[in-house]
Amino acid sequence: KAESSTSTTHPFYKQRFILEPLPTLRYHKAFLQLLAYNEVYPNAYTGDLQIRYFVQAVGKSEPIGLKISHRKTNTKAVIPLVLGLNIQELATGNYELVVEVRDSTGNLLINKKKNFHRHNPYLQGNLTLSDLQQDSFFVHPLDEKMLNYSLKAVLPKINQKDTEQLNNTLKSNNLDEKRLLLLNFWIEQNANQPQAAYESYMQIVKAVDREYKSGFRNGFETDRGYYYLKYGRPDDIVSVEDEPSAPPYEIWSYNYFPATRQSNVRFLFYNPSLAGGDYILLHATAQGERNNPNWEVELYRNAPNEIEGDDPFGATQMKDNFGRRARKLMSDF
Repeated sequence: KAESSTSTTHPFYKQRFILEPLPTLRYHKAFLQLLAYNEVYPNAYTGDLQIRYFVQAVGKSEPIGLKISHRKTNTKAVIPLVLGLNIQELATGNYELVVEVRDSTGNLLINKKKNFHRHNPYLQGNLTLSDLQQDSFFVHPLDEKMLNYSLKAVLPKINQKDTEQLNNTLKSNNLDEKRLLLLNFWIEQNANQPQAAYESYMQIVKAVDREYKSGFRNGFETDRGYYYLKYGRPDDIVSVEDEPSAPPYEIWSYNYFPATRQSNVRFLFYNPSLAGGDYILLHATAQGERNNPNWEVELYRNAPNEIEGDDPFGATQMKDNFGRRARKLMSDF
């Protein structure tokens, strides 16, 4: 760690910085940046200097994250160098930090190397129970209640083929299996910072839970909560609670729908039971979601005599009626 300071009496003070060393030279997964301090003594050299620094695997000469800076020099000054390299995507292994000083024509004047070890299990792919037990991860402090809550919350985000595994894991009493599934999911979402991705998502989950809370389940397990987490916040929402012959309903509009690359996508939720907040999906225009050609007839089922046409079983529309707005809202919202 490097901090600017004027405390010249501090034991780690160097050239306007307090430098806290890393004694083990082992950068575990929580380290996102490698910081190093160097001093260059130009002595009699008066030309411009080129400072090059990078990481390379031990035994190889392939620079990773090469950075170059240019410094003016004079014969009396010491040139302090606080160097920083992003190591988020540096896999587990042994590496060298290489610092080179070259003259203005590129001739090498100084070459210094420092070995360090990087431990980054997040980039290994799917972790195993053995990995979980040998290291410390953000899922370890989670108790069974929070693990179940967190796993249920990712259901809208997982691939359909993984749904059965998630449900079986939720039924299991093995907490490490739950931790492992949750950890691997978030590593897949963000291999560099899975904990940050998890925590950010859970903030949204808790907000959705409050907004769509039901007396029977978590708010994110209701249809509206599920689709909010699956596709994100809609661009517009119209809530209708007092339309004749229809239960309360809500129409969500997405101007652009990245999941299917569609424009002007609509979701229609309604509450036929009239129970507080118990809205269910009646119809959606998004590809792959519930498409119900009879949605209008079902929405206005309390007005059976106002079905359009002579076939009550094959009808898909209602007669126009003052105050009946659902069709218009769904078509040109």
